[in-house]
Amino acid sequence: MSWRTIFFQNPCALTLKNSQLHCKFQDMTVRDIPLEDISVIVLESNQINLTSALISECAQKNIVIFACDASHMPCGIYMPFNQHSRFSQIANSQSKWDIAFKNRIWQKIVKQKIHNQAALIKKYSFDNYEILKGAQGRVQSGDKTNCEAFAAKVYWESIFNEFQRNEDSDIRNSALNYGYAIIRGAVSRSLAASGFMMCFGVHHSNDLNAFNLSDDIMEVFRPFVDNIVINIFKDNDLEKELSKNHKQLLVSVLSCDCILNSKNSNLLTSINNTVESFMNASRELNPDKLLLPEFREQ
Repeated sequence: MSWRTIFFQNPCALTLKNSQLHCKFQDMTVRDIPLEDISVIVLESNQINLTSALISECAQKNIVIFACDASHMPCGIYMPFNQHSRFSQIANSQSKWDIAFKNRIWQKIVKQKIHNQAALIKKYSFDNYEILKGAQGRVQSGDKTNCEAFAAKVYWESIFNEFQRNEDSDIRNSALNYGYAIIRGAVSRSLAASGFMMCFGVHHSNDLNAFNLSDDIMEVFRPFVDNIVINIFKDNDLEKELSKNHKQLLVSVLSCDCILNSKNSNLLTSINNTVESFMNASRELNPDKLLLPEFREQ
């Protein structure tokens, strides 16, 4: 199983050579990496050249490639398209989702997201743990009372001082968005590999969003990114830009420990297993089949 996330920040040429990623840098340094080891490639520099043969092989091996914009934030993603041999079968199961199924799936996702937020709060002995646990217990089918939004307000007030989510001038938001983009890409990679049409979500339903289903599934994984951001800025050293070290830490989120189905796992494996369980839930229209990751407090 692939496990490596490769991060390129300096100008280089990337080609396919003997089923390996052949990297040639400007200082003439050469490095070969087996493609079967790679799950994610992040291209931060706009001076990186890729061959079409490499891009095609990455698609065949289910490797997701991120491109970054001028501010070095992930802005684009390339992944396999409809490679799964049972694509028609999965698409047919998606067409049979009814409101009750989608509401129950969303309820499970929101409850586990709040559980993970509460676990993170407890890990750092922040305030409002009991409030979050109470909110988790009140989540209804489809989250009709919007416990997710209530929990989010309490959560952000607890972990960061004087913080507003999506305030562009706050570097912590840049760090969060960077990490979330990595999670979104990994979830999309796994959904595409399983044959899902990601434009059709269970809760997210934006007609202009090609990744509605990815945005549903990734919700429970967000606190794992939040944990890294807390550690990056634990000394309140809010720099103006994310450093290379910050980005490498955020990319490493896919190797974080978690618990899935009462077993220790890492996040990348958990994403794959969560999507596989969602595939089973979708086939049987049984939300109880869905397995979601649990944040480890220690």
